[in-house]
Amino acid sequence: MLLRTRTTVSLALATLALAAGGLTALAAEGQAAASDACGAATHGVLATADAQVVNNIYANELAGQEVTDDLAEITANQPLLTAVSQDDGVATLAAVKKLVYHPAWHIVRLRVLDASGRLLADFGGPYVIAPVSGVLRSSAGALIGSFVMSVQDDVGVTKLEQRFVGDPIAIYANGRLVAQLGGGSFPRTPPSAYTLTLGGVRYLTVTRTYNAFPSGTLRAVILVPPPAISATEQSCATVRAAEFGRVAARLTGLLGPVAQHYYGYAYWVHVYTAAKVFVLAPAGTVLASSDGSDPPALPLSGSITYEGSSWLVFSFEPQPPVRVFLLVSPG
Repeated sequence: MLLRTRTTVSLALATLALAAGGLTALAAEGQAAASDACGAATHGVLATADAQVVNNIYANELAGQEVTDDLAEITANQPLLTAVSQDDGVATLAAVKKLVYHPAWHIVRLRVLDASGRLLADFGGPYVIAPVSGVLRSSAGALIGSFVMSVQDDVGVTKLEQRFVGDPIAIYANGRLVAQLGGGSFPRTPPSAYTLTLGGVRYLTVTRTYNAFPSGTLRAVILVPPPAISATEQSCATVRAAEFGRVAARLTGLLGPVAQHYYGYAYWVHVYTAAKVFVLAPAGTVLASSDGSDPPALPLSGSITYEGSSWLVFSFEPQPPVRVFLLVSPG
């Protein structure tokens, strides 16, 4: 039986439901002066921003609220605890399967060992990312076993990246291609060159190393397409802010109408971009913020000092007249 792949965030990803509001943030006073143009560095700035979003996707699969909830379910699951305490491999496997297949929990693989480290059960998908370990205790608090679990597999990560960022991405385990999405066919082994041409497009390659299940590492290769000429004429700071803004705009479509969940939207944009996010009404009323604070008056774009730090500002209207503001760290 094929195991389900969790590719949604905790807020169900909806079909594109927003009327396009359009990205309206530009450089602080139109295009940056020629001396401030990002030029040849633009591609690298975009690559760094996109890679950060992928890192944030991974971090959420490793330590997000869903992970916390699933850990609590595993450590309190009585059928599992009883089976492990009795060193019953058959019963342990049955309990593990129920946890993996349970519709309320997003566990794609679960591996359970007894107190001596002997494997009792291991069930789930073959290529899994972001393993999280824990211990199992009896009702009296005695250590009876341990486990490794994950809420996401390699294919799921590529789907999340495609939805949030849109760059072609591949994942390699043990030097072998195990998942890919977008851009055409990746090479069977991890590319080592700084650039890679697929489908006639010359991409910049970015490689990130993440933990594999149950141990070891895997490599995610992200292909960043070349920037538009107009982007190279802007400052690198503007390019960086706009790229995170582009991700936020994609999320408005995936998460459904912002008006239905202002705080949920601000939260998820913050999770994946690490930006401070504010959703404002036309009069400046704060409808939601990612950290619960009320910002000062915000420019539509440019830079601002807030809470003692400098921030890049990007804004857009996902559904006029509501405007979303992102405060992005300069890098």
